[in-house]
Amino acid sequence: MRIKVAAAAPEIIPGQPGQNMANVLAAISRARADGAAMLVLPDGVPEDINRGAVERQAGPMPVYPLTAPSLTAEQILQPQELDILCCSSNRAATASSYYENEELAAMASHENMAVVIMACPLGGVGQRVYTGQCVIAQNGFLLASSETGYALAEVSMPRRDAKAPVEEKVTGQPTTPWTVFPEMLPRILSLQSDGLARRMRAAGTPQLTLSVGERPDDLLALCACAGAVDRLRLSRKNIHAEVSGGLAARVAARLGVSCGGGGGLSVVSQDLTARALEGAAPEGYAVNAALPRGVSRLVLRTYANTCGDRDISIPLRSVLSLDETPWGITDFLLYCTLVYDLPRWAVERLLEDTFKTKYSPEELQSVQETFFQNYRKPSPCDGPVIFAVK
Repeated sequence: MRIKVAAAAPEIIPGQPGQNMANVLAAISRARADGAAMLVLPDGVPEDINRGAVERQAGPMPVYPLTAPSLTAEQILQPQELDILCCSSNRAATASSYYENEELAAMASHENMAVVIMACPLGGVGQRVYTGQCVIAQNGFLLASSETGYALAEVSMPRRDAKAPVEEKVTGQPTTPWTVFPEMLPRILSLQSDGLARRMRAAGTPQLTLSVGERPDDLLALCACAGAVDRLRLSRKNIHAEVSGGLAARVAARLGVSCGGGGGLSVVSQDLTARALEGAAPEGYAVNAALPRGVSRLVLRTYANTCGDRDISIPLRSVLSLDETPWGITDFLLYCTLVYDLPRWAVERLLEDTFKTKYSPEELQSVQETFFQNYRKPSPCDGPVIFAVK
């Protein structure tokens, strides 16, 4: 027997129960219209949701976890005697966890010979910005994965007395989690803009102010600011940028921002590398706070290659070409030290094993000496969490 199942992530806005209720009911209506036999929503749906209205809207279709209990992300990895594992997830589906959730669902469906339906939260305020990822997998195969807040797939009810062979996918382990897939790069900039827009809305200010020089992180922050005001349908003149350098001035002028000081929410451009190596303690909204330098450069290069405006792309590429620092080595050192807290001798051994075919011993030694002389564990700051670190 084949049935349709759905996962949805309606946006939940703190302090707005009426809008939250409308979003939940809209998700239920969409699933019913698509003929879904069941629907999974994220964990943490506010308690003020009207359960009676949900049950009336859902009819015979069970809605997890509102009208029926659901499993957690940890429980779906345990052997179950169920045909369908509904995981109402509270996992932070950010850019870095996007593929982890897909692998988790596929692995759990393979181990249990079952259907796994996972829904992650959408939205957020402040540092946590969730993508609303929805995943459906069966017998080790990924059937649907979406970050638009909704996924639908047709599944076959498995027979518990039949163990069909499953083709397993083996993927290589990247040398560092800062290694990102190309399709993740535009998503990262979108998450930065989304987080900043939500921070502006929460602060009640339509104005942004920042300093922009001829540095990739400065220009990435400026692009994120432009995306944030566009989301709020505000004029880019609400961005007040103190610009230095001809290339940066060309980008700012083309984006249509106001050059010069101003009030409003202060945006700082220090990325994770600057916070760790330059002793930067951002006072304001650090839009690049969770991005190591190598990744922030890749995000900016992707924007330059896809924005479709030569007056923006050419100066951005020129700024990127001015810096020839081997940021891949620094990112690797930062990850091993910050995330795993490895001792220096262990980091040096891993560094040599990983990069010995790409860089000379002298280059590796020079970079790591500079790194360990300047490294300080970054202090917490206000900014979107793109890569989860300690």
